[in-house]
Amino acid sequence: MRPSTLVSPALLLSLAATIAIAPDVRAQSQAGTATVRDSSKAVLIRQLLKEVHAVDLSLTALETSLPAQRAANPRIPAVFWDRFAALARSRAPQLEDVLAAVYDRHFTADELRQLLAFYRSPIGRKMLEEQPGILRESMAAGQQWGQKVGAEVGEQLAAEGIRIQP
Repeated sequence: MRPSTLVSPALLLSLAATIAIAPDVRAQSQAGTATVRDSSKAVLIRQLLKEVHAVDLSLTALETSLPAQRAANPRIPAVFWDRFAALARSRAPQLEDVLAAVYDRHFTADELRQLLAFYRSPIGRKMLEEQPGILRESMAAGQQWGQKVGAEVGEQLAAEGIRIQP
């Protein structure tokens, strides 16, 4: 089964920032601030996170973004990115704790039951199956769109005599 989740392309951008502050995540988890106090709701949240493969897809998205991060930050040695990916993957349970706290703030127990019912329904299953492809295509389309917008701005600036250093 392919990993999939509720994570949208926009959320993936913020996910990289979430993972990048891994020490804060660890501190929150240890301090108990990233825990769900209602144990029955916590069970529902964990079921939903597992059902939609939220942690796996989040980590895969992070790992997919690393080549671009490496290229954008050539002064950071490759060993940093390798260790970053390995440490992020090893701390998956902490990411699950953080995501659980987020879901706790945004959904009631009844809403979580409804989400679980949806993702266990035929259309929900189809959504889970299609989500990775939709995400890949959306990210590629967004990159192409961004390149066109960037080229247009570059042309406008060049016409104004503003030079951009590569």
